Amino acid sequence: MDYRVIANLFLLLFLGVADNQVIAALLPSFVDSFKVTVSVAGLLVVVYSIAAAAAAFVSGVLSDHYGRRWFLRAGVALFALASWFSAHATSFASLTAARCLTGLAAGTLSTCAVAFAGDWFPYAVRGRAIGLISSAYFVAPIVGVPAAAFIAQRYGWRQAFFVFALLAFVVVLISLTLPREQPNPQPSKEKLRSTLRSFRSFLGRRDTSAALGIACLVSGGLVGFITYIGQWLNTRFAVSTGTIALIFAFAGAVAVVSAPVGGILSDQMGKRTASIAGSVVMGLAVAFIPFLHWGALLLLVFGATSMGAAFRQGPLTALMTELVPGTQRGTFIALRNISSQLGIGAAVFAGGILYQAHGYAAVTTLCAVMTALVAVLLATHIVEPQPTVEEIR
Repeated sequence: MDYRVIANLFLLLFLGVADNQVIAALLPSFVDSFKVTVSVAGLLVVVYSIAAAAAAFVSGVLSDHYGRRWFLRAGVALFALASWFSAHATSFASLTAARCLTGLAAGTLSTCAVAFAGDWFPYAVRGRAIGLISSAYFVAPIVGVPAAAFIAQRYGWRQAFFVFALLAFVVVLISLTLPREQPNPQPSKEKLRSTLRSFRSFLGRRDTSAALGIACLVSGGLVGFITYIGQWLNTRFAVSTGTIALIFAFAGAVAVVSAPVGGILSDQMGKRTASIAGSVVMGLAVAFIPFLHWGALLLLVFGATSMGAAFRQGPLTALMTELVPGTQRGTFIALRNISSQLGIGAAVFAGGILYQAHGYAAVTTLCAVMTALVAVLLATHIVEPQPTVEEIR
């Protein structure tokens, strides 16, 4: 197990995830600062998602031919610049533009980090490796979100983005230690033909087309639920930004334990089985959240939501990286991330409308249905790949 690679990919994912998740904690601040509605403030996530989808397409396809490392380094450098612009935004329009730029960077990082992991680690141990890497999705609520929320509450939300810019600069330096990969050189015309053939193949196959649908539902169901929970807690229970951040930290602590456990167990019980189990737990928990009163039970159910999402993250990602050959992995992960971002954009946009019209229960119902469909598609359309004899040895 190459822990140098795991550490690099963890940090790269952590940046984008923490930056994106902090929006949920800061949403009330944006509403107050710019005098916009909740649904309008939610457009920050929609714009981010569209930009991330575009970047995923370009970086994923090109990284199959030129390697992932260059795109990871360029992505984190762009992230630092975009965070600096966010820190200096003086209007909702300028903040939206900065978030669009951040989305371009994050889309590149998430696509190429996952593809790099798929290239580097054999399938027999990939659940464990990606479980550790993807714990970045859940360390973010423990470290990144509370820290940013505390800074925002005390010094203003612009300073929170300034901290992200500084952290990204440090990660730029760390990324210089990423090992060199072996790109897949092809003549330019052959690259285009190969990419077009790959697209047709992915959309025509039962398993890969279902995997793209799963990616849409997984991300949309999770981010749609998270985006408006801070506003709901603030409006219904008068919970402050700092307390919301602590709730995210609690959920993140549960997830940090669940993510590597899910990855390790999935190498034994099967990635598909672990992914289904996590989706069922998360879907049930999401459905119950809005009907609970403020107190310990609400926190426990929120923790169960986090546990289910984290438990399935590594197995599901490892499973998807094995559905296609390594020479097509970046292209497929790009399509997967595009589908994810479109799911996020659609869920957050629809969630904003539902929240305004019918309250948070309507949002969680949508997200619970999306999560349940993930389990159904996994059970009916995906076959567990088998590791090769060499990987088992």
